[in-house]
Amino acid sequence: MKSIKLTRNPYLLFLPFLILYIVVVLLLNNDVLEGDEQGYIFFTNNLLHGYYSPPEPNIDLWWGPGYPILLVPFLFFKLPLISITLANAIFQYLSIVFLFKAMMYFVKFQNAVIFSLFWAFCYSSYPTIATIYAESFALFLISLFLYSVIRTFLTGSNKHLYLAGFLLGYLTLTKVLFGYVIFILFIGFILLWLTNRNNKNYRRSILIMALAILTTIPYLFYTYNLTGRMLYWGNSGGTSLYWMTSPYENENGAWESETFRANEKKGDTYISMQGDTGTNISTQLLKLNHQKDYEEILKYNGVQKDDVYKKIALNNIKTHPVKYLKNITANLSRVFFSFPNNFMFEHTILKIWYFAVLFTLMLFCFISSVVNWRKIPYTVGFVLAIAFLYLAGISLLSAVNRYFIVILPLLLFWIAYVIDKLGTLKIRFDDDTNPD
Repeated sequence: MKSIKLTRNPYLLFLPFLILYIVVVLLLNNDVLEGDEQGYIFFTNNLLHGYYSPPEPNIDLWWGPGYPILLVPFLFFKLPLISITLANAIFQYLSIVFLFKAMMYFVKFQNAVIFSLFWAFCYSSYPTIATIYAESFALFLISLFLYSVIRTFLTGSNKHLYLAGFLLGYLTLTKVLFGYVIFILFIGFILLWLTNRNNKNYRRSILIMALAILTTIPYLFYTYNLTGRMLYWGNSGGTSLYWMTSPYENENGAWESETFRANEKKGDTYISMQGDTGTNISTQLLKLNHQKDYEEILKYNGVQKDDVYKKIALNNIKTHPVKYLKNITANLSRVFFSFPNNFMFEHTILKIWYFAVLFTLMLFCFISSVVNWRKIPYTVGFVLAIAFLYLAGISLLSAVNRYFIVILPLLLFWIAYVIDKLGTLKIRFDDDTNPD
């Protein structure tokens, strides 16, 4: 009996993955900061000097402060950079543990193990563990949030309700797109509560969203003082929307940098072409299409630049709505499978197989959930609302696969529930034909 209890201890059961993730960090660690790593270290250094963004006119709110706040002790004590990525390994491991603990409230032990392992083997998330990126920390937050939400609704625990609200708020500070999710749901749950004021689940849902919003208020107050704008989450959305609404043929909404060279080094996801000058052909074509826009955009900085991006993007949507819809379709493929990119010859990549299985499971579970919606527990529906609102958000803006992975624990919890309950959740097809 004692040995059985030990095998059910998630901290021991999934310990091999902590070892695996540490090995991944040791193998892939690079002390040279690249891409987003430079940005996170930049903002962390700003915090150490008593501010987050440079002042007007060079306001920079590219990311929320959630991850830089976490990094402050590492930089303050001058710890080696590998200590940050080793912390990522721990966060990624704990995301498996709390996903499993959450599943155990709704599904059988063997299914909880299977779908926790499915998450643990999500190999496309491994490279970000070894980089100073926010994804592993965000995954820990969302898995612990999931566990806290379940404890809140099933046991009525106020402690877990407060924790769930704080975790969702801090997740929003880490991935600011959740800011729109929490405000939409806050309003939505209030409207539902007005239809049935005796429903305790609606009241708890409102409190969770209110606490999440409360957690973000200091940051929103800071951005208001900096920009004079209410509910201003950041100034990276404009460029994402601009590229997402690109009206040009052979462009599909993939994000690019201001130098049009963002994808030149992605040799593992496409076959690049070299021109006579040594400049990637995709860069030349992007420059040809967008140089005129950027001559105007680059006149501005900070919030004003973000406004110009959005102005051009909204005009693109207005004048080319069908092309925007096509870009959304391509963006969903990019979110799941990491392609297509602009002006690239794509080749099959390993992550396609993992996400093809996931996409198939999601499609099946979505149909089953719609058909049997009244049988879905409130907690599962609550989790689904957060996951699909976030998915809708990243679908409308230029996104990549690692943005989607953030909500994968929520989706796997839902999939595990539907698969586990197939005996009671059935898709029924009426057949009027009589074989006799």
